[in-house]
This record gives sequence, structure tokens and C-alpha cells, in this order.
Amino acid sequence: MLKGIGALLILASAAGIGASFSSDLKGRCMELRLLKQMIYMLRGEIKYTKTPLPEAFSSIAVRMKEPFGSFLEQTAEQMGSMEGQSFGELWQKQIKRWLSDTHLKKGDKEQLGSLGEVLGYLDLEMQLSSIDLYLDQLELCIREAQEAAQTKRKLYQSLGVAGGIFLVILLV
Repeated sequence: MLKGIGALLILASAAGIGASFSSDLKGRCMELRLLKQMIYMLRGEIKYTKTPLPEAFSSIAVRMKEPFGSFLEQTAEQMGSMEGQSFGELWQKQIKRWLSDTHLKKGDKEQLGSLGEVLGYLDLEMQLSSIDLYLDQLELCIREAQEAAQTKRKLYQSLGVAGGIFLVILLV
């Protein structure tokens, strides 16, 4: 009886690991879409209302889900006391601090970081062009993430169950 309970626990935990990997893929897709929404809002604030970046970040932060809301709010607060550092450096620090526990990959964060290098530095048209370029790159990342999620989600779940069955067979 104990072997049966142990086998069920092993099988359930292996299936849970597969589901966890599957959930990470789904979470990345969702966070990329939230990031796209955030950047579209920022583009609108810059283009139509010509709001300064700290005010634009604060305005958008209220409407965004976590962790992006906190990221923007804290970035806006830190911009008031930048203490000799550039906006790009501040942006990078905030990404590392607030977006480190997200499902976003390192490349996603690097692309977002490169956007921060041009925000507040170039003139209005160049900033908008840079945002548009970033949105195009982000759209490509979203499509790739969705395709990967479709193919890999079932694979991870199946491998989790199959791995659990394999372990049960080995241990019994």
C-alpha cells in the first residue's frame, strides 16, 4: 500500500513539474501582451498629450497590472532623484529590480532595456520611431512565444507524466 501511495505521489509531482513548465510558457505570452499594452499607452502619452516621462509613467502605472504597474511607478519616482545617472541606467536598474521575477526571458528584458536608452534622450519623432520599432520586435516575440507555447505545452505535460511513470517503474 505504501508503494502505491509513493508511486502516486511521484507520478503527481512529475506531472506537476510538467504543468509548471507549461504554465511558464503561458505566463510569458501573457506578460509580453501586457508589455505591449504598456508600450502602446506610453506611445499615446508621448505622441498625443506630450506628457513628460515621469508623469506618463505615473499615469500608465495606475492602469497596469503588476509587476508593470510598480515598475513604472517606481521608475517615475526615481526619475525625480536620478543623482547624476542617465535615464538608460535608471531604466536598466528598474528592470532588474522589478521585472526579475517575471516569466520574461533575458532577451525580452534586454530589448526593453534598449528602449530605455532612447526614451527621454532623443527628440519626439525619434522616440516615437524607436517605440514603433520596439513594438514591431515585441509583436514578433509574442508570435514566437505563442507558437512555442502551442507546441511545447503539451510536450511538457506529456513528458512530465511519462517521466513520472518511468520513475515509478524504476523504483518499483
